[in-house]
This record gives sequence, structure tokens and C-alpha cells, in this order.
Amino acid sequence: MKKVIVTLMILLLATTAMFAAGTKEEGAKKDVTLSVLWFNDANESDVFLKTMDDYLKANPHVKLDLQIVAYNEYDQKLKLMISGGNPPDLARITTNTLSVVVDSLEPIENHVADVEAVKKQYLPSMVAFATNKEGKFIAYPTEATANGMLVNKTAFDKAGIDVDEVSKTWTWSEWETIVKKVIAANPAMKYGLAVDFTPHRFSTLMYQWNGRFLNEDQSNIKFNNPGTIATLKWFKHLHDEGLVPKSVWLGSENPAELFQAGLVAGHIGGSWNINTYNKNVKDFEWKAVRMPKGAINSSVPGGKFVASFKGAKNQEEAFKFMAAFADKAHNEMYSRDTFNIPSRNDAQVTYPSNSGDFEVFLEELKVTPAYTANEWKNTNLSKVTTYIREQIVEVLLGNITAEQAVANVDNRGATFFK
Repeated sequence: MKKVIVTLMILLLATTAMFAAGTKEEGAKKDVTLSVLWFNDANESDVFLKTMDDYLKANPHVKLDLQIVAYNEYDQKLKLMISGGNPPDLARITTNTLSVVVDSLEPIENHVADVEAVKKQYLPSMVAFATNKEGKFIAYPTEATANGMLVNKTAFDKAGIDVDEVSKTWTWSEWETIVKKVIAANPAMKYGLAVDFTPHRFSTLMYQWNGRFLNEDQSNIKFNNPGTIATLKWFKHLHDEGLVPKSVWLGSENPAELFQAGLVAGHIGGSWNINTYNKNVKDFEWKAVRMPKGAINSSVPGGKFVASFKGAKNQEEAFKFMAAFADKAHNEMYSRDTFNIPSRNDAQVTYPSNSGDFEVFLEELKVTPAYTANEWKNTNLSKVTTYIREQIVEVLLGNITAEQAVANVDNRGATFFK
């Protein structure tokens, strides 16, 4: 009997030891090297690594294989990796790249418990960009861009106008009256507003007047609508009145250079102009202000994302890493150190400078309808934007009416939506 008891005890101890060893092995996290494809606009890769240093220290089993590719080669490199069956575990993605690789992206809802709760953390326009045609959320927004208004504050001050105060509530009609006073008070100033020579910047005005490029479900072109027609007529009026320089849309003048020279009271451009003017404007004080209201307030969104791919080797760890990179603390840090607008609703970023200017652009994005992103991510729209620009020019020249221009665009654009 004693032998039997001893034997049972030995077996029990051995089993316990084996179970403990097995548990220890299961608890140990497997080493993972995440392949990351990246491009730089400036210092983004350095900031990315610095931002995620705390995560990597807290998760020593995770390493990064960061591959930096020139932007002009980026989409082609990514497509080759995907077609070759070897997609990266995660990649930095632009709004343009999203449309190129959309069908290869792994949906976030396959890796989180409540995708709707995740989506609510981000700006609606950024969520719209990152949602595919099946309604799947396919990328984490990391940084945003926006169109907005930058003004020569010194010129407004000389006219006795507090641009900070009036811009809180002004309409475009009120802006027109105000900016005429600014021009009159500044002999060297010739114009009220420079607008970049792109359909993208024109659409900033168009959306404010309830204009659209496409129909409600983005299945076809519908430039012929009352809001777009009103915008075209008003844009021509501004040119005819000399409030907008003809030399930009009807010539080759650079609107940013006109602003930097003090020749225009304001510039509708992108949030990236904040960095440009920080470096180049020395002769006057400038700042970002809220754009005047048309029928609504609206900007035009853009931005960057991180995403993973169907068939990626380390998908589980990639999604954990991306979720951490896109959380509030990391998004604030990354946005601050890259001088970008955060993609989150709850982000509060204090930049080394110009925090107020970035906040203005962010406020514009918060009121921007999601359909603006849905229109601009439509690949068929991109095929007709050059023609749209040509038709706007024809209206400004007086060669055709606004009504003729929108009809021409719809006729040409319809061929791309069949």
C-alpha cells in the first residue's frame, strides 16, 4: 500500500511540474517582427519610432522592420508586395493609396469587440475615408489635413477690424464688405482672397454653398445642382470685382507667394501652409481664422492612416500595435511632433508653436460633412477633376455660363460612372 501511495505521489508531482512548465510556455509571448512599410513627408518615420518607444519597451517580444520608401514609388511597391502574396504587416496609407489597395485591407472589426465604439473616437470625415463600400472600417486614422483660411492679421488691424472677433460668426457676404475695407486701408494690398488653382480648393467653397460633385449615393456625377451653380456664379463675381486675383486661376501666379508678399488679405489653402508661412512670412503677423459661412460651414478633409492587409503574417500583433499608435496619448504625441492635425475627436495637442492655428483647422474639420470625404475618395471623380477645372476657367473667362459648365461636366463625367 505504501508503495502505491508513493508511486501516486510521484506521478502527481510529475504531472504538476509538467503542467507548470506548459503554463509558463503558454504565458510567454512569442517574438514577433512586424514588417512596416512607410513613407516620409518630413520627419514622420523618426517621430513614429519615438512615439511608439514606450509600447515597444512594454512589449519586448515585438520588434519592427521599418522599410522607408520614397513617396513616388510607394503605391507601386505596395501593390507589388500584395500581388506577390507578401503584404507588410502594416503600412502608412494616404487617402489616395486607400483607393488603390482598398480590397486588400483587413477590416478592423475582425480584431476588436466593438468597432462602432472605435469609430466614434475619430473625426467623421476620417472615418468616411476609412470605410469601404461594404461599410467595413479598414484603417486607423492617424493624422488629418484640412482646407481653411489664413489671413494677414496686420492688414486687418490697420483697418481697425478685429479679425478674431468678426471671424467667429461672419458670412461670405459680411466678409466681402469687411475685406474691401481692409484693402482700402492697406495701399500695397491688391486683393481680398487667393484660392489655390485646384478643384479640391474650389470644392471648399462649393460645399459651403451646399454644392456637390456626385449624387447622394456617389453612384454618378451630379455637378449640375443649385449649390454648385451658385458657387460658380459667386466665384466669378469675386474675380470680376477684383477681390480674387485672376492671375491664379487664369494665369500662373502662386497664391501662397501672393499672400507672403502681402498682396492679398487671405488665402484659402491647406493646413500644411501653417508650416510654410512659419518659415517664410516675416513682414506681417498672420493667423488662421474660421472661414465665412455660406449655407453651411465646411472644409475638405484629407489625411493619413495605418492599416494591415489580408494575408499579413502577424495580423494579431499588427492590430494591437496600430490600436496603440492611434490611441489618444500616442496620436497627440505624433501630431505634435510632426506638426499635423490629430485625427481624433478627443485629442488636445499643444504644439511648439501655432497651436491656435491648428485648432482652427481642426474646428473646421469637426463641422465638415462626411459626404465630402466620400466624394473625394471616389476613384471615378478623380478621372474628371481636370475637366472640372477647365470648365471653371471657362466660366471665369466668360466663355460659358455656370449652367453650361455643370451640364458639360455631367456629360463628360457620366462616361466614367457606367
